[in-house]
Amino acid sequence: MLYFKFLSIIIVFFMTNLTFGQYAATDMRHYFKFEASVLRYYTSTVSDHSHDYSFHDNGKQFIAVWGWDFDEKKYLGFGAGYSDFENAKGLSAFGEINFFVSNSYLNPYIGARLGYSRFKPEVLDSQNDITATFLTGLQIRFGVYSYTALYLQTGLLYQQKTLFFPLTLGIKF
Repeated sequence: MLYFKFLSIIIVFFMTNLTFGQYAATDMRHYFKFEASVLRYYTSTVSDHSHDYSFHDNGKQFIAVWGWDFDEKKYLGFGAGYSDFENAKGLSAFGEINFFVSNSYLNPYIGARLGYSRFKPEVLDSQNDITATFLTGLQIRFGVYSYTALYLQTGLLYQQKTLFFPLTLGIKF
């Protein structure tokens, strides 16, 4: 176990050194992103061959992502999140990739996240599942030379065998 921890520290050190050592020589920049989301989820119940569809508003999610921006049109990051819905609270870890249309003040984009989540409902044992998000959004930069941006995004989030429609407000700096 000690060997694994030591090897992990060495790998993280070399990855960090490689990333920041090449930072000045390339167009790659690193960013932190923080997001807060309202989760609306969609359920359907079937009874007597008739469908009853409804939306529910009782979820929230907070996410932090650290990643790299390549030539201002591609973003690759790793993040963690906390979600709370229907009395189930849990954590998730994921990888993220975004593709931007341009590098202007108003910059639309599409992206995806894929990872793992672990939830603890109030009455059941912990549940593990994949988490996947397909997102689209609009990033609003503060200036031509400013890399700080606000963004609004939505999409489809699959988590704990449930399909959500998140509405997210975030900041990237």
